[in-house]
Amino acid sequence: MDLSVFFAGLLTAASAEQRVRGISEWTEHLGADEYLLPLLDDDAPVVREHAGHRRVVEVRAVALVALQDRRRGGGGWPYGPVTVRVAMRVDEAAARARAALDQLHPVERAAVEHRVDTLLRERVEPWPEDRPACRDYAALLLLGRVPYQRQQVDPISLLTPLQVDVYRSQQRSPRPLPQLRFDGPDGPVGYLYRDQTWVIDVDESPVGRQVRALLGRLARADRDRWIAAVHTSDDELAHLRAVAAEVSRWHPCAVVIDPVQAP
Repeated sequence: MDLSVFFAGLLTAASAEQRVRGISEWTEHLGADEYLLPLLDDDAPVVREHAGHRRVVEVRAVALVALQDRRRGGGGWPYGPVTVRVAMRVDEAAARARAALDQLHPVERAAVEHRVDTLLRERVEPWPEDRPACRDYAALLLLGRVPYQRQQVDPISLLTPLQVDVYRSQQRSPRPLPQLRFDGPDGPVGYLYRDQTWVIDVDESPVGRQVRALLGRLARADRDRWIAAVHTSDDELAHLRAVAAEVSRWHPCAVVIDPVQAP
C-alpha cells in the first residue's frame, strides 16, 4: 500500500492548518523527504501557543523541524541553507501591521488589504479565531516587513543557529519555586511548577519535545494517578517529587526548592 495517500493531499491543501496536519501524517507514515521539501518555502502563517503566549509561526518552520527530526536518524542534512525567523507574538504582529498600514495612502492600503484577503483565501484558510492574527501577519508578509535569515543547518545537531538561540532563550528567565527541572545536554529544557494551575513549561528543542511526549505518555498510562499527583494535591513539593520519581526513570530531572539550585 502506498502510504502517501495519508499525507500527500494534505501537504498540498489550500489550508495552512491542513498542511501542518499533513506534516504530522508524513511523520507518522514515514514519508519520503521529497514530499516535505517544497514546504521549506511555505511562508503561510498558523497560530500556536507556547508558554502562555499565542505566536504566529510559518508552515515552513513546522516542516523544517519535522525534516530535522527525520534526518537525525542518519544521513546528515543534504539540503543546504534554510530560511528561518523568530516566531512573532500575536500582539506584536497586530501592532506592527497597524503601524505599517497606517503609513500607506488609502488607495494603496486598500490594494494591500485586498491582496491579504486573497492570500488568506488561497493559501491559509485560518480558523476563525486565528484569522485576525493571520491577517496581520499576511499584511506584514506582503509589505516585506517580516525579517528572515538564511542559515546553514549544523551537521551534528541538525539545528540552525537561530533555533539554538531560541531554545536557550526559552529557558533563560527564572520559574516559580518549588519546581521540577528537566535537564538536557546543554542545560535545562523545561520545568514543571505551579502558577495558579500546574504548568508544563518545556522548550521546543528536540530534547524538550521528547520530555513533553514523555509526560504525555506517563499521563495516559496511569491517568488517575497522574491527575492525583499533578493536579489536585495542595502539597506542591510532594507531587513534584511524585512526578520526579516517574520521570527520572526515563529522563534526568531534579526537584528544585532553593534559588541557589536554579540555573
